[in-house]
Amino acid sequence: MVMEWTRMNGGRIVSTFFQLDDQRLHTLETAVASSIPLEVLQLGFDFYRREKVLSVQVMDGTSVYGTVRDAAICAVTLDCDEFGFSTCTCPAKGYCKHMAAVFYAYYAYAGKSPDEVHNRMLYGGGDPLYAAGEAPAASPESVSGAAEAPKTGLEAEPRLWLADMEAKHGEVWRQCRHSLHPLQPVLTAIKAVSKNWDESLRRIHWMQGILFTVELSERAYSHTDSYSRYYYEMAFARMTEPWISQYQELAGELNPDTMTPLERTAVEQLLKLFHEREMDREQQLHRWESLYFALWGQLVHDSVWTESEMAWLERKLASEREAGHPSFFVPMALAFLAFADNRDDDAIELLSRTVFNRTALLACDCALQRLEERDWTKLSGWIGYLYGGLTIERKSKAFGPFLSMCRLADLQQPDNPSWQHYLVSFLPHSYSALTEHWLDRHQYEKWADLQLLFGIEPDEMDVQLVREISKAAPHVLYPLYHQAIDGAIRSRNRQGYRQAVKLMKRLEKLYKAEKEGDRWNRYVDGVVRKHGRLRALQEELWRGKIIT
Repeated sequence: MVMEWTRMNGGRIVSTFFQLDDQRLHTLETAVASSIPLEVLQLGFDFYRREKVLSVQVMDGTSVYGTVRDAAICAVTLDCDEFGFSTCTCPAKGYCKHMAAVFYAYYAYAGKSPDEVHNRMLYGGGDPLYAAGEAPAASPESVSGAAEAPKTGLEAEPRLWLADMEAKHGEVWRQCRHSLHPLQPVLTAIKAVSKNWDESLRRIHWMQGILFTVELSERAYSHTDSYSRYYYEMAFARMTEPWISQYQELAGELNPDTMTPLERTAVEQLLKLFHEREMDREQQLHRWESLYFALWGQLVHDSVWTESEMAWLERKLASEREAGHPSFFVPMALAFLAFADNRDDDAIELLSRTVFNRTALLACDCALQRLEERDWTKLSGWIGYLYGGLTIERKSKAFGPFLSMCRLADLQQPDNPSWQHYLVSFLPHSYSALTEHWLDRHQYEKWADLQLLFGIEPDEMDVQLVREISKAAPHVLYPLYHQAIDGAIRSRNRQGYRQAVKLMKRLEKLYKAEKEGDRWNRYVDGVVRKHGRLRALQEELWRGKIIT
């Protein structure tokens, strides 16, 4: 395929032969608008304006390839058909500013206005959904007028928001046979509805729109065949990840103290969505309880809402017990509210009624907050709860966070032996964490004992690590070399003897660097006497100049 190049101003280079067709360009813009957070789009636009994009190229009519100059040159690929497969070589996870910069640079290359599309992304004017002529672009005058006008229609009726979304987009999930790509325009269309509303009300509408779209993804996931479910779970979760992130960011901006009655009604509709949903459903694509907690993280200090929610949850719990159908979500939600009220013992007792694997990550979040607060008494309660569960469910996702918190606690409270006890008790599964921890704490004797226990030889360790310990605490390496040398000799073959001599020469350097030549000579004499009948070993010791 021949490609023609032209150098543009500022040193940027773009291809001038191929362009995306209108349909793919519209699809790309829709995907970018629904997938990349607004603040990331702003950073990308700034990169484009500062001429950080070095090149843009259309590949096979389906993808846009570009390079961006940052701390290093980043290569970006924007997949128009499956935007979730777009990539960037930068270390950032998910969609990044380099992707946004290449997107705007392509618009300039295609002869369109990057400023215009950027305004559409930020403010909703001239939404791409109306590019085919369904509706005119909103003028600045109409936008400002709408912001000042009395609230009418959907803006004034939060109770109708979800019904409106369901009526317009409720069946789109059926188009998601192999990907969630059809849901991206749904999210963009929902956001377009409230683009001219007050910012605070628009935020809540967008949160409900994201939850609705995520629920559509759950419907699509539930209809996948069990044989391919793992593949769909990975692909679908990757597609919805930026939506979830934006929901959490929007939730973090809520402030109950400044909400109007209309905004409080809108938030109540969000809570109602969780109340009416089957939160304990098996085979879910997302952790819906984390979405619930993201919302309650902002509402929990509002006494009116908290009292009302606790009353509803307790009624729900009582009805479940009466029906003989205990759930994990209701006790989990009550535990979260108890934790927020500093009733950690009550929270732990509530979680103990649930299946550990379903609620362990919430316990980790609670423990981490107490660790940050250095509330050692409450932290001990949470760590004890996690320890009890992990002794039974070793493969829980909470195992890694548990080990990390024990390490942090030991660093901050070194006089408490419990933290290291927890780490040691999970050997051999905690070997890596314990090894790193003792090195971080410069507890080289304990580190060496652990290597001896697992039979780790110096040749199996990182060379740089051995050098560092040789300088910091060379004596702890003596028994490691002794054990490795004995093992090599026990092989009873020439190759093993040569390995033993190789290790002895390294050990000799350690002894003599510490001015322990007499100790080294005694060690060599002991080896010679102990294995005097092994003629091949004696020969290798002589050849290696260990003995003369």
